[in-house]
Amino acid sequence: MSFLVLSDVAYAFPDDTPLFDGLDLAVGPGLTSLVGRNGAGKSTLLRLIAGERRPTHGSITVDGDPAGPPTVGYLPQLLADAPAERTLADELGVGGRLEALARIEAGEGDDDDFELVGDDWAVAERTVALLDDLGLPTELDRPVVALSGGERTLAAVAGRLLGRPRVLLLDEPTNNLDGRARERLFAAIGGFVGGGDRVVLVVSHDLELLDRAGRTVELRAGRCRVFGGPYAHYREVIETEQAAAVQSLAGARNDLRAERRDRVEGVEKASRRVAQGRRVQAAGGMPKILMNARRASAQESAGRLRAVHDQGVEQARERMRSANAAVRREERLRVELPDPGLPAGRVVLDVDDPVAGRVHLAGPARVRLAGPNGSGKTTLLRRLLGARGPDRAGGVDEGFVDEGFNDEVVHVPFALLPQDLRVEHPEWSVIDAIRAVRPAASAEEAHAHAARLLFTGGAGFRRLGDLSGGERLRAALAARLFARPVPQLLVLDEPTNNLDLDGVEVLADALSQWRGALLLISHDDGFCDRVGVDDVITLG
Repeated sequence: MSFLVLSDVAYAFPDDTPLFDGLDLAVGPGLTSLVGRNGAGKSTLLRLIAGERRPTHGSITVDGDPAGPPTVGYLPQLLADAPAERTLADELGVGGRLEALARIEAGEGDDDDFELVGDDWAVAERTVALLDDLGLPTELDRPVVALSGGERTLAAVAGRLLGRPRVLLLDEPTNNLDGRARERLFAAIGGFVGGGDRVVLVVSHDLELLDRAGRTVELRAGRCRVFGGPYAHYREVIETEQAAAVQSLAGARNDLRAERRDRVEGVEKASRRVAQGRRVQAAGGMPKILMNARRASAQESAGRLRAVHDQGVEQARERMRSANAAVRREERLRVELPDPGLPAGRVVLDVDDPVAGRVHLAGPARVRLAGPNGSGKTTLLRRLLGARGPDRAGGVDEGFVDEGFNDEVVHVPFALLPQDLRVEHPEWSVIDAIRAVRPAASAEEAHAHAARLLFTGGAGFRRLGDLSGGERLRAALAARLFARPVPQLLVLDEPTNNLDLDGVEVLADALSQWRGALLLISHDDGFCDRVGVDDVITLG
């Protein structure tokens, strides 16, 4: 039984660039993962299912009734900013019901209050129990702005779970979560789908979560393919298919070479027979009428033979085309970061912090800030850099919302990529964002710089609002590193949040070659090991 069905779905970006065309997918109860490279359209597909965007063609049916009441819960990759007055109850979507319940219990409720509460009289107990299971604060009047990034993510997931939708869409739900929080999230998702009548479709780069899925859907080249098993099974199937495809391609190439060789040999034999006939005729050993008849027969036979060989070559060539198309050539991409020219031993940051103690960073050292959710890593990062509040410092606007920092606290130019990259000008292109940093730079310089961050050709003209999370990270990095002087310190807060598995490796390789200093917050131990962290500051 499928609770979610997509039929012949097509979607194009505002500039008419197609993303999907004729996409079909059916998803039944349980946990299903959606995988694919950055830019394949995973987040866009979730938005289409959630109703935030409309397909240009085709239909999306949820719970068997496309016209029925909303039964979809959706957690986006990037959560909206929370106003100061927003409470945890509001974030969970139960604030109104709790207020209505309080009025009813006080004898002041009206018909609207009873309708709002419905049959959910235990909403407060149910909410507190879920918060406790997830390791979150249970004070429902707590301001959302007091939560850490990981706590905010978990609270957003809790809100979707409390809504009890038939189909739950989660886009990178483990972002900002430490190990314990991830385990609690996995347990909550398992409990949600345990009844067998709910669908969870998740996009994630978390291998442990992907391997808990009962099905894996690959989104590639605008098509969906379903694999009956977790991510490890999907990888095994793909690797087996690719080994067979490579072997088939080698066989097809050999067949094509053999057919070409046979054609050459056939043409040579026919030519020799014709030449021999001419020599016989020249010697006068055969009547002219007989010689002409034999010549015509030989030419006709050679023509038939040539046609047979040409057909064999074309058939072999078609087999090679088919075999070649089955081989995946997903080139390993490489990001090139500019040389910041940071001298070895140059003091980058030297701060006496009341929590972390003395933090001394000299180039090109790499320091990681570690600790559980809510331990204050991002707050410490702001203190170390001399955060002044929400105003901007320097007046540079490259299309991304950034917090203001006083660069007098650090001793070298630096660039910050915060935990949640927010696009201030979604209508700008990648090139627009890069050139905003250095308006005097030529278009050629901007395009060459964009290419180093994998925005080549027409990709540089894509709108920031249409980029995937991983592409947005690369665009923001490109914009910040286009500044002059080149930043000598990179400050990254959970940079792998919205990257696919290949993207994590690409960024790690680029940072491992980065010749500047690095201040990094990440829960991904493997990523930090690959980058080559020199020192760790742990908050507890």
